[in-house]
Amino acid sequence: MEYSVTLQKILIFLGIGLTIGAVIGFSSVLGFGLDGTAFLVSVFLSIIVVFASAMYAELYHIREAINKQRQEQKRFR
Repeated sequence: MEYSVTLQKILIFLGIGLTIGAVIGFSSVLGFGLDGTAFLVSVFLSIIVVFASAMYAELYHIREAINKQRQEQKRFR
């Protein structure tokens, strides 16, 4: 089964967020003696942060492409 590029990116970012959140969550539960809620919150927040930074990066690339296109249009006028 083939996935689209967008679904692949979502799955990759979800995996990155889960991995980072799990590391932070396990260290908070085992290192500081917190309960499992800290694990769940750290996983959830890390997924949100990874998706937010990915959206910012995509929007930045779109903005750069638009600015480049506008500069080329001004050059040919």
